[in-house]
Amino acid sequence: MPAWLRRWWGAIPAALVLALVWPEHRFVPIWDGRVYFDCVVDAARSGWSVSALRCGGHHSQLTMAWLALSQLGDPGNTTRLLLANVLLAWGALWAFHAILLVLWPSEERAVERALLTTTLAVHPLALASLVQLNSDYGVYVFLLMCLAFFWREQRWLAAAAGLVLCFSKETGALVYAVLVATLVTERAVRVVRADRARSDAVPKRASASVALGSLVQAARALAPAFAPLAVYAAFLAWWANTQASYVVWNQGMHERPLAGMRWFDLDDPIFRSYAAIIFVLGFAWIPTTAIVAALGQRLVAGWRRGRTSESAIVQAPSTTADGHRAILAILAVVLTYALTVYRTWSFPRYFLVLLPVLLICALMSLDALKTPTRVRRLLLASYALVLFGSVRASFDPVSRLLFGTWSLGRAEVYHVSRLSHDFRVRDADHLAYNLQFTGFHHALNVAFAALAPTESTTVVFPATNRWGLWSPLEAGSYRRVGGGAGTVRPRYADEVMVAALREQAPRELWLVQQPNDAASSALTVLHRRYADADSAKYSAQNVTIQLLHLVRREAPVIP
Repeated sequence: MPAWLRRWWGAIPAALVLALVWPEHRFVPIWDGRVYFDCVVDAARSGWSVSALRCGGHHSQLTMAWLALSQLGDPGNTTRLLLANVLLAWGALWAFHAILLVLWPSEERAVERALLTTTLAVHPLALASLVQLNSDYGVYVFLLMCLAFFWREQRWLAAAAGLVLCFSKETGALVYAVLVATLVTERAVRVVRADRARSDAVPKRASASVALGSLVQAARALAPAFAPLAVYAAFLAWWANTQASYVVWNQGMHERPLAGMRWFDLDDPIFRSYAAIIFVLGFAWIPTTAIVAALGQRLVAGWRRGRTSESAIVQAPSTTADGHRAILAILAVVLTYALTVYRTWSFPRYFLVLLPVLLICALMSLDALKTPTRVRRLLLASYALVLFGSVRASFDPVSRLLFGTWSLGRAEVYHVSRLSHDFRVRDADHLAYNLQFTGFHHALNVAFAALAPTESTTVVFPATNRWGLWSPLEAGSYRRVGGGAGTVRPRYADEVMVAALREQAPRELWLVQQPNDAASSALTVLHRRYADADSAKYSAQNVTIQLLHLVRREAPVIP
């Protein structure tokens, strides 16, 4: 790599992130993303508090406080919100490269470090999670920062990042606890190895005390790391004793939060859906293939040497870099299992935190397979190009085969919820695996511009598919906005609300039909009192929606 490029190449992934998401700087988050958006805007408008920044029912106070900071003085400004998340993305890229520099410090690996960092920068899931507001993005960013600071021996900075990680989402606290436990264990193993290297042998009767002493020594060395866990535990205790709401996210899915745990149920359809999202969705099967091939090679080599599979895979690290690689391997296994134990919905963003870990494991696997340097670089560059092409397209043949597809109107998307059937609509936040989902926002903008609604215009969305879509509109352009002066808000409703109005129901209304309205009964309900007048289709960014104009009959039709 030329000297000038080695010095300035980091601007390339940073610029790619900004360039790829900037077209969405006016995007108003939809579906679950709108819940977080409203939470941040309301906190900036009415005052910050621990409760106000508990967005989406999660303890996400510190991450959401950063986003709320961008809304001071202009609540609802989507451009500021996007830039705040872009800054987090740049921090994640810096931390990711710092981790790679620890794992592969030699100058010979500079090109591979650059390629892998660029791969993370253009990854569709990371970009979609940046645009669609959520708390999982903070978990992804601050895990990388924690690890980078720990390995750079900046322990108090690591602890600060760990505190934000814990207060990004409940899974952030889980991820941080796993990280600290892994770091302490790895450091303790290094202490034992150093002791053994200084003496001929450690007496067997003293092995337990040596192990305990090494753990204590490692824990003391990483003492600042325990501060965020202590603060988080104290916070949960305070919340349980002073607040009426549940301590951790539940959202009414389970009678008790722990009821959602499925420790050893591997035949659950949601678990299969989780596994498919982690290891297959959107070309994820490419790094998965490298990891499986390396594990297979270890197993075969161990079998040939007459070893057990365990001893063939798990080997004591001989260098500091090897120890760090062992940490990444352990994190990949433990976090994958931990994040799939609690079963809810098949949203790809839940597993965003695994993305950089699995990318690093893939490069480690290529090393284990003794892949030539040129081949490694070619594979990494090809993978980055494939992901770059997938930012606004769903052309992965393996994902199409496994999940199936459905049409947006002018393009197709993966039917992510197909394996789990966990939603009433075809897909919602499931679609935030790349930026195609933003087309819903833009298609609505085109439709509203043609309709030019006023505050007396009734716009109906199906009851099963309306959340996060009722936005104020900018006067004149009628595009969806986050709020502010100079806006108009139509009379939004669903078919249930219209039916409940009886004789006060509006004389005419416009029903919005979207590509992901799966078997909606809205039109059937409305046809009892309304007749079709006309309809029109509107498209933007390959998404087509239909506005159906309905006019009230003189007398209702008996169903």
